Formats: sequence, C-alpha cells, structure tokens
Amino acid sequence: MAEGDVEENYEMALCEYTGEYLRRDHPIFSYQSEMKMAQASIGLAISEGVRLQASREILDMLDTLYQLLSDPESRLPDPQRKMLNHADDVWLDMKDKMSKGDRRAAFLLDSHAHMELALSYLVKSREDEQFRDIIPDYLFKYLGKLSTFTYREAIGHVML
Repeated sequence: MAEGDVEENYEMALCEYTGEYLRRDHPIFSYQSEMKMAQASIGLAISEGVRLQASREILDMLDTLYQLLSDPESRLPDPQRKMLNHADDVWLDMKDKMSKGDRRAAFLLDSHAHMELALSYLVKSREDEQFRDIIPDYLFKYLGKLSTFTYREAIGHVML
C-alpha cells in the first residue's frame, strides 16, 4: 500500500441508522436488502400492467415504511393505515394461482416473502441494544400487515 492509504476492512459497512461501522453480516443490512428485493418484486408486478393502481399503492406503502428508520416522522396516510388494519392473516391456497402461471401474483408473492424475511431481520436487529430504540413497534405492525395485504392481493382475495 502506498503511504497515506488507509486499509479498508471489507467485513464492515457504515450503518446509515447509527452512523457506526457494523459487520456486514449484521441483520440490519439483511433487512435493508430484503426491503429492496420486496420493492423490486413489486416493480415487476407493476410491469405486468394488471391492477396498476393497487400494485403502485403497495409500493408506496412499502417505501413509506422503509423510510421510517431514516425518518422517524414518516407515517402511512390514514386511508392506507386503515386499509392495512383490516388485513388480517388468512390461509389462502397459492398453488391454484401459481398453477395458472399468473406472473403478477408470483411477483407479489415474492414481495410478500421478502417482507416476511425483512421482519425477521428486524426482530434480530432489535436484539442489539443500539437498535432497540431505533426500530419502532409501528414498523413491525404495519410491515406485517402490508405483507399480509400483499399476499391477499396476489391471491386475489381483496378486501373491499
């Protein structure tokens, strides 16, 4: 290395939420990746051109929730929050939907799975004392509800 060069530690990455360097295997980075994958899957669902408004609204809600750790004042608008409050877990058979080759449904189900993984990484991150006060219950509640809502939208079990 040339004089004045600082040796980089590729095992560490800057956490935007704490301003500190953390190991790259910290669950907060996995949370971020899963949220990005969920957004990408919704983008693919939008590209199918079916129920565009519904898919875009899911993307909008996911983006709002993703911003919550960077901007603690970020909140879902009342109509969206009320809509999600009615998204209770139900068991719906996805085999029938998938056997028909419904690409939009597959992309939404993929997004749902990434949201569920993001939630699990949030749980793990919250075990770390430095994240205990950063990750609000609001995020857990509404990301879980959005995941269920997305699953229901994928299967076609839309709440009216």
